[in-house]
Amino acid sequence: MLNEFRKDLVSGEWVLFATGRAHSFRKHDPDPYQPKEECPFEGLENPGQKNQYIIGNYPEPNDWSATIIKNKFSAVRSDICTPEKAFGPFKTIDAVGDHEVIVYRDHDKSIYDFSLLDFSNVIKVYKKRFTELATREQCNKYILIFHNQGKGAGASIYHPHSQIITTPILPPDVFRSLNGSYEYYKKHKKMVYSELLEWEEKEGTRIVYENEHFLVFCPYVSKYPYELRIFGKESHAHFNQMPDNMNESLADAYYTALQKLKIALDKPPFNMFIHTAPTQNEFGVHSHEFYSWHIEIIPHLKIDAGFELGTGIEVNIVDPNESAEVLRNVSIE
Repeated sequence: MLNEFRKDLVSGEWVLFATGRAHSFRKHDPDPYQPKEECPFEGLENPGQKNQYIIGNYPEPNDWSATIIKNKFSAVRSDICTPEKAFGPFKTIDAVGDHEVIVYRDHDKSIYDFSLLDFSNVIKVYKKRFTELATREQCNKYILIFHNQGKGAGASIYHPHSQIITTPILPPDVFRSLNGSYEYYKKHKKMVYSELLEWEEKEGTRIVYENEHFLVFCPYVSKYPYELRIFGKESHAHFNQMPDNMNESLADAYYTALQKLKIALDKPPFNMFIHTAPTQNEFGVHSHEFYSWHIEIIPHLKIDAGFELGTGIEVNIVDPNESAEVLRNVSIE
C-alpha cells in the first residue's frame, strides 16, 4: 500500500498517493448511441445540409479524414485583439480567439476503434491546422488541441471529434509547466524533461510502450489513475515543428496507448490534450532550450471531492508502477 506525498519536478505541485482507497473507482457506462439523423455533424461535406461554418476538409481537400468547423458554442469569440484592462483591483482581457471542432468522417467509429492509419491522419490534421492558426495575426497566444472521449469526460456529441482553441492568455497549467522548466534550466543548465525521461527509462517500471521516437509512460507523480504521457525522445518545444518523419511514430504511440486503455479498462472516458510551447516567447530564452511538447491522456476513473477542491492536491488511488504494469502487459492483436 502506498501512502505518500510526491512533488512534481516541473510544476512544483504535490500529489497524494493513497492506494488503500482504490475501491472508490468511478464506474462508467457505455455512452448511449446517437443516430446519424440526430447528429449535428453528419452531412458536413455538403455545406447546404447543415447550419455550420465549415473551415475545410483535412488533411487534404480531396483526401480527407476530418472536416473542421467553427464551434457553434464557442468559448471565445472571433474579434479584434484588445489590450489588457483593469477593473478595480482585477485584470481582464476580452476572450478573443478561435474555437474549432475537428469532426472525423465516420459517425460510428469511436477513437478507440481508429486504425493506425486513422491515427496517422489525426496527427496530420492536428499539425496542419495548428500551423495555420499559429501563423495568423489573431489573439492566439496559446493554441490547445484536445479530445474529450465519452460523456464522463465532457463530450456532448456521440460522433467522434477533437477540438482546437486559441486564447489571448497563457493558461495557468501551461505557465506552471513552462516556468518550472525554465527555472530548472537556469539552475541546472539542462532540460528537466530530458532528465525525467532518462530517469524513467533507467527505472523502467512505469514505461508502458516505446518506439523509435516516442516513450509512453505513467508519470512517477501521476495526478490520476492510469494517467499516460507521450514524450518524444528527441525534444521539440512546439508540436507543429515536430519533423514529419516522426508523424508515424507518434501515431503508433497514441494508437497503442489508447488500445491498452481500451482493453485494460473497458473504454474509459478520457481527456487528451497536447501541451506545447506558446506561439510567443516570454522567457528571453528560446523555448526549445528548456521545454518539450508532450501529450497527456487522463482517464476518468475517480471523482474529486472536498479534499481535492479544498487543498488543490489531487489524490491518486493507484500506484503508477501498478498502472504501468497492467497496461504494459496488455497484448494488442
